[in-house]
Amino acid sequence: MNSRTFNAYIELLRPLNIGIVFLTIAAAAVIADARIADWLVVVLAALAGALIAGGGYALNDYFDLEIDRINRPSRPLPRGVASKEGVVWVWGATSAVGILLSAYLGSYTFAIATFWVVSLYFYNRTYKRTIFAGNVLVGLITGLAFVYGAVAVGNVERSWFPALFAFLINVARELVKDVEDLEGDAKENAQTLPVKYGIKPALMLASLTIILLVTATVLPYSSGMYTIEYLIIVALVNVALLYVVISMWMDRSPSNLKKLSLILKLNMILGLIAIFVGS
Repeated sequence: MNSRTFNAYIELLRPLNIGIVFLTIAAAAVIADARIADWLVVVLAALAGALIAGGGYALNDYFDLEIDRINRPSRPLPRGVASKEGVVWVWGATSAVGILLSAYLGSYTFAIATFWVVSLYFYNRTYKRTIFAGNVLVGLITGLAFVYGAVAVGNVERSWFPALFAFLINVARELVKDVEDLEGDAKENAQTLPVKYGIKPALMLASLTIILLVTATVLPYSSGMYTIEYLIIVALVNVALLYVVISMWMDRSPSNLKKLSLILKLNMILGLIAIFVGS
């Protein structure tokens, strides 16, 4: 395998995204009061989740090849620098190592990891092309990263709000991405919400989800769960979230929606920082 091909397979794993997954699980463990002595458990849990996520991203490219020829022709498979057989090997290897590491950490982490692998397979094969079910499944998979990190260090109680935050912001982001990918999805007859019912219902549901999220972010502070530092940082998150809502109604072009999808991803990181600092 030459360096060009190797780099293509690394690209399939989405290094930035799996880095975010790694940090999310590690932060979830710290938020759940991980001790210094738990450092190896935290690293292994974060690595396991990142590997499983990377395999899921690669599998997404496998099933979305024809759609990506239209929507994302610069991806490795449409460019011809990676093969579908190679993608299957990458998915199998990363998923297997992730599950094995999770089994070493405990039965609950093993159960969550197995759920992730199975869910990512069926999401990419089937549910990604359905009305709203795929959006919810991605939100659930992402939210479980916080539960997984907390379970790894034995303190799941502190994971529920971060999991809810991740669930809602990712449901909204997936809806925005569905509108962004409308042209390619329609040509491949993927029955997403904007393909089936139009752009406005998809943007309306994304807007309602974001507004629900903004409302929910106040609750941990008002209940005394998080400090004023959390509220200050999360206020910046909410400003950005409201900007996303306004902008996607004013400009529905794929280029703008792609930018807004990135903002939502970065907002998840900022929200994680707010929870980390204020917990």
